Amino acid sequence: MNAISTLAPSAIRQPSPDLSVLLDAVRNSVPLQARDLTPQRVAEARAVAGVALQPADPVLIAAWLKKLAGLVVNGPDEARAQQQAHAMVEVCGDLPAAVWCPETRRAWARSGERGKFWPAPAELYAHLLPFAEKIRWQVHAARKVVKMAEAAKEAPKRRTPEERAAVERAVNAWRGCQPVQPKDVVKRMQPDQPSLRQRIAEYRRQLEAAGPEARAWLEPLITNLEAQHAAICRKQPRGFTESVVRA
Repeated sequence: MNAISTLAPSAIRQPSPDLSVLLDAVRNSVPLQARDLTPQRVAEARAVAGVALQPADPVLIAAWLKKLAGLVVNGPDEARAQQQAHAMVEVCGDLPAAVWCPETRRAWARSGERGKFWPAPAELYAHLLPFAEKIRWQVHAARKVVKMAEAAKEAPKRRTPEERAAVERAVNAWRGCQPVQPKDVVKRMQPDQPSLRQRIAEYRRQLEAAGPEARAWLEPLITNLEAQHAAICRKQPRGFTESVVRA
């Protein structure tokens, strides 16, 4: 294993304890305030979101396995070390680079009876998978933190009391420059419309010279208008027949 673990392992990006607390809050849908999104936290969240899901370099995996060999009773010898490392990379190489850390190595050594022995590739994958899932949701939460920070920057800032007072003075000054409208200006702007009584009289006049087809719709119309007029005047409608006779 020494043959493939002489290079320096790749850098691993794990969230700090401070950011981990924030990511836990995001995962549990805890509302955040703008003051929670400090520049340091946002910068770290952006870094975590950018690289945490990248797979590890084989050199990093080999270095991790070399240290694990010293914790078990049947670690591979020099003849089998490279073969074992290649097998582990083939099975576990797509896991995030952050799983290859001292925490996961100690977790294997402390896992009871099995922790005394060298793991098979399938056993190691099953051991590292929960850590990988935790990293994945941390990355998801870190991306949400970055989005919230960007949205907070784009949100319009609240006006200061001085700015609100200046706007109010400008509005009052504008109102003072507007001409005073006469009270009847709205009434004068409306077109003259015939009253209900005038409409009834006009339809009666048309009824006198109307043919059968026109009478078919004029008579019900006059009856309806007279009922409306009577309701307004709080009188009983005279009815179409009586109105025609009196007309």
